[in-house]
Amino acid sequence: MENFVNFSKIELKNIKNVKNGEIDFKRKVTGIYGQNGSGKTALIDSIDILKSILCCKNLDYLYDLITVDSKNCSLKFVFTVEMYSRKYQVTLDLTLKKVDKGITGEKVKKVIVEKEILKYSDITCGKPSHKKILIGSDKNEVLKNNENFKSLISKYPMDLDVAKILSRHNSVSFLFSDELLKLLEKENYEEVADFLKLFKKFGTSDLIIIKNENLKTINLTPILPEDSFNITDENITIDENFYNDLSKIIENINTILSSIISNIKLELNIDYKEVISENRTNIILQLFSVRDGRKIPFKHEASGVKKIVSLLSLLIPLSRNKEICLVIDDLDSNIFEYLFGNLLSALEMNSKGQLIFTSNNLRSLEILFKDCLVFTTTNEDEKYMRMKNIKTTNNLRNTYLREAFMHEQKETLYDKADSIDIQIALSKVNRSSLEN
Repeated sequence: MENFVNFSKIELKNIKNVKNGEIDFKRKVTGIYGQNGSGKTALIDSIDILKSILCCKNLDYLYDLITVDSKNCSLKFVFTVEMYSRKYQVTLDLTLKKVDKGITGEKVKKVIVEKEILKYSDITCGKPSHKKILIGSDKNEVLKNNENFKSLISKYPMDLDVAKILSRHNSVSFLFSDELLKLLEKENYEEVADFLKLFKKFGTSDLIIIKNENLKTINLTPILPEDSFNITDENITIDENFYNDLSKIIENINTILSSIISNIKLELNIDYKEVISENRTNIILQLFSVRDGRKIPFKHEASGVKKIVSLLSLLIPLSRNKEICLVIDDLDSNIFEYLFGNLLSALEMNSKGQLIFTSNNLRSLEILFKDCLVFTTTNEDEKYMRMKNIKTTNNLRNTYLREAFMHEQKETLYDKADSIDIQIALSKVNRSSLEN
């Protein structure tokens, strides 16, 4: 059995405009829907924070993501984990805190990990057992569950303290730091180390987060973890050793692309080779699209075609590997509505990995099962919900549009923007500009 991690549930507090929100993941594909500015991207940002934690990356960038009137935010991730033919439910509790003043009193914008606790329980017969602390750390204790780590704490108190202080100073996770992992392995805490290594791998290579600014790339994760190249670049540079692998990725993309857009394929042209060292040679190449025998540089293709090609480089590994978790913000942008629905239908049927996405296109409400869909609300204390009392014969798209105005569900889904109010506002602006 392969070792892998999947999301089961996410809870977030004080992230952007979300005071409190909770989403459970019932199927392989989950779409988040709602009006603009309603908290969809806050979920993507929360998963991005998790990736930074697992990869021990600096967290200062999220200072402004924490709600303005709050000093800290809380995140809780519940995972289903399979490791060494056993199944676990694992919970990661995080509290992140804003820091406004440095050691010497200077004004700073830092974020530190106030608390990080990993709990786990065995899953037998489909039910999790009693939850136990695997490992954790907070502002009061370098390591939680002291009894289990007696030998480590007694042998390496200084090493642990220094690693904790450095993690705090550098605004990174202590729990997933290489320094702590080395100490655990040195003292033969193999089970704890294996869990931490699995989550570090999940964050580094299996958890792929795509925002709009990333959607001009071809993902190279199958051959180079955490790597990609920009498909709008005129010159693409790649190590000669990986050229055959890249060619295979392009070949796979072409196989699916031809079923989506007729009479188009991608082609790699080698411009020249560049010797970097005795053991390394780079290939400089260009990516072209070919339609009916006419070749053009791919950077001049339509934005929708670029988006589809970029997505296909991600969706192919998603359909093959159950350890892949792909998270995409605005999945539907620049994609024809009917095609978008067909893509989602194929993914729902064929994905081995997990897909989490946000969208404004309601076509998928007619395609996906209701358990695949989560909606944002206007209630900042309960930001996410699923539609209740939906029958299999109901058209969920029509139900959602009606609900936006009728308010039949527990929470309100839409802050009304009346067209008459918009017209009045436009008239005011126009009158004001004429008077000036």
